Amino acid sequence: MSVSSSINFLGSYSGITSETIDSLIAAQSGKLTQYNNQKETLTKEKTAWADIQTRLTNLNTKTDTLMDPKSFFSKKTTSSDETKLAVTAGTNAVPGDYTIMIERLATTSQLFSGEILTAEQTSTSALGFEGTFKLASQDTSEIGSSAPTTLKQADITVATTDTLKDIITKINVTTKDSGISATIIDGRLSLTDAQMGDRTISATSTTDLADKLALNPAATGAAQATHAAGNTAKITVNNMITLERNTNTITDAIEGMTLNLKATTAGTAVSLSVADDTDNTLKVVKDFIEQYNSTVSFITEKLSVGNPSSETNVAGALSGDSTLLRLQSSLRQMLTGGVEIQKTNPSDTIETQKYDFIGSLGISVDRYGKAAIDETKLKEVITKEPDRVAGFFSRSITVDGTTEKKKVGLAEKLQTMVNSFVDSKDGMITAKNKTYDKAVDDISKKVESFNERMEAQRARYVKMFTALDTAMMQAESQMSYLSSQLTSSND
Repeated sequence: MSVSSSINFLGSYSGITSETIDSLIAAQSGKLTQYNNQKETLTKEKTAWADIQTRLTNLNTKTDTLMDPKSFFSKKTTSSDETKLAVTAGTNAVPGDYTIMIERLATTSQLFSGEILTAEQTSTSALGFEGTFKLASQDTSEIGSSAPTTLKQADITVATTDTLKDIITKINVTTKDSGISATIIDGRLSLTDAQMGDRTISATSTTDLADKLALNPAATGAAQATHAAGNTAKITVNNMITLERNTNTITDAIEGMTLNLKATTAGTAVSLSVADDTDNTLKVVKDFIEQYNSTVSFITEKLSVGNPSSETNVAGALSGDSTLLRLQSSLRQMLTGGVEIQKTNPSDTIETQKYDFIGSLGISVDRYGKAAIDETKLKEVITKEPDRVAGFFSRSITVDGTTEKKKVGLAEKLQTMVNSFVDSKDGMITAKNKTYDKAVDDISKKVESFNERMEAQRARYVKMFTALDTAMMQAESQMSYLSSQLTSSND
């Protein structure tokens, strides 16, 4: 008898159906519930650690910013006329006020060919020329030189089937070598130098190819090329110093500043100002503290034991986790611990001269590890002692008696500690994940084995109760037979 037919026959006489067997199996499934609860708990813990890793990684991003000098020594600039002059300043720019007179902008040199096409030809007509010509860009204003110096050059090979469009394509392919780009204007070649300033563009060949392409300025008539030399940019700084450059982006006029020339000032100077960007530094520190507090609050939430006396108490997913408790303690100690400073005297042992503390910057930490900022005090320290604030977060000192350097800044120490948790290879969270994965895998195998045992038990129940129904059916049949025999005998 097959299993399916057995199940259909099941309960016909005994009244024990498949639903009864389901109830018997369910009564033995307490272990399965336990396994599933364990699996759910492990999954929640792993998810919590993943969220912690995300917050720690974001905290590392903030510490990266704290170690960047631009965060503490950046400058903000203003221009009285952005349409004519824009300015940016590096960390080494000196705060102050300046005036800039822009007498002319730098322009590029150009070479326009004479007439190339006949009346019947277009830019897509085969020219019938062949040969090779050399394109070169030359600097005619090189300091200390009376002769042009060839800076870049490229050979352009022309086939008889080439059109004017084909030729400009070949020129543009070699722009990185020649420094020259090409286009077509009114059926003529227009060559433009990639660099600005007073430079010469030349097209020469050992044959008459350059003349056929009308690229010779010395030619006459319609075949004569026209060369337009570029200009240098010319500015006057503070009405005293005049300088020229082969670019409209000047980086060496004022220390640490980049001047982007956009238009001439027509005799009216543009006023510039450079100042320390204390607002940027304040924002960088505030962003760091905000991410630190977010991380600490999340850890506290996951470690919470809730209210054990409540019947509906819900504890944190990682309540009592020793690794997370260690992380919580380390974060608090990092922020409240002192940052070592270089002793001015090797024999100095006075602690107050060896350490700086975050409280001196206007940042306090409560007993729960949450930080708060006194913005007025912090901004005051940033304004007066930017070096000290930068050094608090990122500093290297010489180890006593050696030339060895040790990184002692808060951001550096904090990042080292955080990396011990989030490192993808050796981090503690990576190790935790491996443990969780193994535990979940082990439980899955136990669940699979348990389900196999339950299926076997179900099969045994079906066989046993089917046999009972069969026996009851046979007994009923025998009773009917005996009853009929007794009735026949009495008759």
